[in-house]
Amino acid sequence: MTEGGAGRSLVFDTSVAVKFYVPEEGKERAEKLLASATAGEVELLAPATLMPKGYNAVWQQHRRGEMSLGEVRETWARFDGVPAALYATEDLISRWGEITADTGVIVYDALFLALAEDENIVMVTADGKLLQRLEGTDFASLAVHLTSVESLL
Repeated sequence: MTEGGAGRSLVFDTSVAVKFYVPEEGKERAEKLLASATAGEVELLAPATLMPKGYNAVWQQHRRGEMSLGEVRETWARFDGVPAALYATEDLISRWGEITADTGVIVYDALFLALAEDENIVMVTADGKLLQRLEGTDFASLAVHLTSVESLL
């Protein structure tokens, strides 16, 4: 959890969270977001599904031979320290169905969008396919690509 006094709140999804600790394209921008959160300049919010989704994303990298088991364990340990306020999915469930039906995004992504909508803030994502699905919908303004993170900090 972040401490009070953050200048701005942002929802971030798993595609960004994994980049905090795994060398992937966009890692530098994700690290800037993480540093801002650690410094208390921004408050990061996410549904609690962030944790199992993040662990699974790292595990998939191991299954593809991109990470050793030791690297996976180290990344999981670091992932536990993400400075974020995690929200119970039960608090978001009333909106995920409508968002999923209107946009075609998967339920897990709809939970992140529901949190952004509920908090009247934007979600930062590195998932271009998600952003494409949102184009032309009432939910397009809820999400921005990680490449825009500097303008949000």
